[in-house]
Amino acid sequence: MRFIFVDRIVAVEPGRSIETLKNVSATEDVFADHFPGYPILPGALIVEAFGQAAELLIGMSHDWTKMGRLTRLARVSFRHFVRPGDQLRLRAELRSSGDTWALAATADVEGRRVATGTLEYALDEARPGTDLAARAARLSALARELQPLPLDLAARGITL
Repeated sequence: MRFIFVDRIVAVEPGRSIETLKNVSATEDVFADHFPGYPILPGALIVEAFGQAAELLIGMSHDWTKMGRLTRLARVSFRHFVRPGDQLRLRAELRSSGDTWALAATADVEGRRVATGTLEYALDEARPGTDLAARAARLSALARELQPLPLDLAARGITL
């Protein structure tokens, strides 16, 4: 994954849902061209953020032994612009599971829904020594880095 569109994992219930944050910075390269004088985060990047959150959920739900391969994107809608300075709160929730997973994804800015979509994934085994296993290892390391630290949780009154 060359570009990461998840800045923090806020909450995760393996096998059920994940909530992540993406801080939209004015310094991101995309704003040089999209659009000069009126920067807007492209919808394709919001969909990519949905996908990254979904892949984290799939990997975490299977202890990184299975990974998701996007097979279908449906019912995607964009309701409001996302601009520099916004904080995107993304949620992916499992709707059906088995050999394929269907997830409902939403993106909100300050409590206002900006995008929705349904993502469907085929699950593939991350067999040792394969490219998929290497990808699972990278995502696992990223997930550890993006989760709140125990002291952050304690400050919010949550115990482990």
